[in-house]
Amino acid sequence: MGKNNSFMPRKHRHKRHYTFMIIAGDSDGSNKRIHLGHVATQIVAFTLFIILVTIVCYIAFITVRFRRMSSETADANASYSNLVLRQEKQIQELSSANSSLATKNEELQASVDQISKALNIMVSNEEASKALADEAALPKGFPLSGQASYEIKKDDPSSSTKDNAKSGNPIMILKAANGSEVRATGTGTVSSVTNDAKYGKCIMIDHGNGYVSVYRYSGRVLVSEGDHVNRSSALFLVQGADTVLGYQIIKSNNYVNPEKIIEISG
Repeated sequence: MGKNNSFMPRKHRHKRHYTFMIIAGDSDGSNKRIHLGHVATQIVAFTLFIILVTIVCYIAFITVRFRRMSSETADANASYSNLVLRQEKQIQELSSANSSLATKNEELQASVDQISKALNIMVSNEEASKALADEAALPKGFPLSGQASYEIKKDDPSSSTKDNAKSGNPIMILKAANGSEVRATGTGTVSSVTNDAKYGKCIMIDHGNGYVSVYRYSGRVLVSEGDHVNRSSALFLVQGADTVLGYQIIKSNNYVNPEKIIEISG
């Protein structure tokens, strides 16, 4: 017959229990003992395990945190270093640009000074030229080439003769030498060339400053209406037996004594 395993005795597993005993000694030689049972021992062991795990986790956390902070600090330092380098480069570029601008500003200032001087000279020259032009436009010249005798008389516009009128416009009567020229007394424009009942021909020159000079003679006319003339430009050629010239000056539409304006030398 086979063996019946149901009647085999069972092996019991014995639980191991640990007991901790804490002995504390006093100065009088007595000892105090604290016994921890199985349950208390497990609680103490579990608590110590939890504390140990907590400490390890905290140390790991602190380590990871420290490494992360170190990495962030290194990255920040690298970024700061790069920023400082970029700023230094920008400062150098700006300094170079500022130096270049300062040089250009000095060059421009020198150019401005030169232009200002040139403009001042130009203005002075223009003013001098205008003063000379204004002076040249005054009918101050002598109306004949060479020397001539003259006298101041009155010209009556209502009369057709050269008689010495008692009233009328002042006129300078000049006796010229044969072959001489009747000349413009100032710069201007020939405003008219007409016939004259008393003297044959009449040339009027507008000087552009309120003055008009009038030349009355019978000789050959050398200019045309609209011509620009300078002082001493020839207007008539004195030829033949008639050598008498009538010269007048109009200022602001009024006849004035030519003797008070023209410059007579000799």
